[in-house]
Amino acid sequence: MAGKFGDPPITLYNSPRFHVDVYFWLEGTTAIHQHGFCGAFQVLHGSSLHSWYDFERREKINIFTEIGDIKLKSCKLLEVGDVQEIWAGRQYIHGLFHLDQPSATIVVRTHRSPLAVPQYNYEKPHLAIDPFFEEPSIIKKLQALTALIRARHPETDRWIIEWLETADFQTSFAILAKVKSYLNFSGIDEVFNLSDSQNRFERFLDVTRKRHGELAEVFPKIFRHQDKLNQILRQRSYVTNPEHRFFMALLLNIEGKERILSLVKERFPDADALEKILDWTYDLAQTKVFGSNMTNALGVEDFDDMDLFVLESLLKNRSEAEMLEALQTDYGTEATPETARNLSAKAEKIRRAVIFEPLLS
Repeated sequence: MAGKFGDPPITLYNSPRFHVDVYFWLEGTTAIHQHGFCGAFQVLHGSSLHSWYDFERREKINIFTEIGDIKLKSCKLLEVGDVQEIWAGRQYIHGLFHLDQPSATIVVRTHRSPLAVPQYNYEKPHLAIDPFFEEPSIIKKLQALTALIRARHPETDRWIIEWLETADFQTSFAILAKVKSYLNFSGIDEVFNLSDSQNRFERFLDVTRKRHGELAEVFPKIFRHQDKLNQILRQRSYVTNPEHRFFMALLLNIEGKERILSLVKERFPDADALEKILDWTYDLAQTKVFGSNMTNALGVEDFDDMDLFVLESLLKNRSEAEMLEALQTDYGTEATPETARNLSAKAEKIRRAVIFEPLLS
């Protein structure tokens, strides 16, 4: 059977009512989705991080697009032999991030459950959208946009703005997503012939605000979240140690210290989960990245022992006063105003660091 799901997908059996596929995976994916079919899957090789979500709808744009709030319900590590049921529709919104290269799953599933379509994808934190929707004029606009960007046409921005000024909400997202995908590649400044590509994207967002009002406020939040994921994915691509890759997979998919600590404990039951995270953080800070503008695989410049102490303190919910006291007690550091200012600056640096957002959210 034809299919784009898997690297590659292989159909073992097909009948009028159901089929059996094996999916091979070389990379993890952060895509959150529901299904328009029922069935079950089993892990054949490797392991995966499985997450379940709720979506609370606030606004129905049309049958293909909804605005709401995506909330993580639970997450679990899946190992070889583990089986999960697949339910059609909103009762089973999930994401499966494959931890090992390669991973493989076998799926037994119906062809389609008509009452469970459209089969939405979910863009954190606020959007449900049908990825299978196709409309000829939208397809042609996106193809023309791609051609204009690749040809470095000087009128590219004007055309983008004109399309956004008349686009419906769903088309606006498709256009912005296409532009953003090019912004994420190096050399985009050449494509747009300017050095402030992020400012130019903000201009496109402003056009959608004028067109769609408050509804358009979900767009910058979605793209900000995507930027965060892309940054951590890039950092993970430089890392080969399986434990470090596991840690970064957690940061890509899970938010909240307690959930992350719980999954570390599940994977490494004999270790102290917090100490494990601090060890991984130190290792990544010492891992040099060549051929990149990052000074280390952590993505935080000048990360030293004091930064690690501050991270530990934040994860232990210490106030800055308690950090200063711990420095005196544990390390004999004198509590001066300069030391307090240094601690405060480092705490702010760590809170702003993209890689620590999931732990400190």
